[in-house]
Amino acid sequence: MKLYKLFTPGPVDVPDDVLKETARPMIYHREDKFKTFLLDITTALRKILFTNHKIYFLTSSGTGGMEAACVNILSSTDVPIVASSGKFGERWIELCRYYKVQPTIIQEEYGKAIPPERVEEILKKCGATTVFATLTETSTGVVNNVKALGEICKKYDSLLVIDGVAGLGADYCPQDEWNIDVLIGGSQKALMAPPGIAFISVSPRAHEKIKKSDLPKYYFHLDFYEKFLEKGQTPWTPAITILFGLKKGLDKILKEGVKENFKRHAKIGDYVRKRVKKMGLQLLPENPSNALTVMKMPPHVNSTDIIKEIKEKYYILFANGQGEMKGKILRIGHMGNYTIPKLTKAVDILEKVYQKWS
Repeated sequence: MKLYKLFTPGPVDVPDDVLKETARPMIYHREDKFKTFLLDITTALRKILFTNHKIYFLTSSGTGGMEAACVNILSSTDVPIVASSGKFGERWIELCRYYKVQPTIIQEEYGKAIPPERVEEILKKCGATTVFATLTETSTGVVNNVKALGEICKKYDSLLVIDGVAGLGADYCPQDEWNIDVLIGGSQKALMAPPGIAFISVSPRAHEKIKKSDLPKYYFHLDFYEKFLEKGQTPWTPAITILFGLKKGLDKILKEGVKENFKRHAKIGDYVRKRVKKMGLQLLPENPSNALTVMKMPPHVNSTDIIKEIKEKYYILFANGQGEMKGKILRIGHMGNYTIPKLTKAVDILEKVYQKWS
């Protein structure tokens, strides 16, 4: 079977040197060598998140990190605010409801960013202890104004919980400066590692609320993670080989330079957006991410056909829309291991096939 190149918004095209790291000899997660290793990963990740907070590593998808945040920060009597502008914002709603917590919902149409003033208006009325939102909405490609949300939550003494899985490392998001109390990320996007590791960075203020949480939990109970973190360990056997890859991905970003990494993503995002507009297509998001580009298809064109042909003929995979957006949009992932020359070839092929179907 011939392999195809990924231009999807996660998992991404993993660099060869990162893949090589995942084949390193195994180490034991209860020995001092692992303690040193985990500290090195944490130190590197803090530089990219711009934080001094504690970071817990979970063997799970990014959704596991979201669930961990939900069940540890909330209690059964809480009425949090969920600000949603896409499928992953809706996942916050699903998680709350699954644990019998009924959130106040701010629902924005797909492609639109959450208006911070709406969050402030509702927060002022209801006094919610917690606000859940998304940095980069992978389903639509929009970036929310997390900085403004952080300022509002600080003003009203509410905790801000952000799903940063798709954007961290591609879209600038300094946790401490922007008053983000809980920030969730994953290994498989701009950090360039295979999927399997989620992480959750928690402020001291959030820790105080976590101590009072009464929702049921076990595998994701942060009390366990805190006790083992003091020993430089995780409570359960972690995906050590994925951590090897994550460490290499982080090292690559630090070697490039954190600022240069964000500049590169901005240049790539700008390049792809210009190419899409030159094709006569419209972008879906009003405030587009540098992690991915999402374009709308004309009514007579189905993106499913285009994606299928490009995969089968050219061994390049783009991403379709999710749910009701399937066939109506096409998503190009360019977070992590991507360059303008690599994207030029892929977009040239996309343009060629699109012209055929349009």
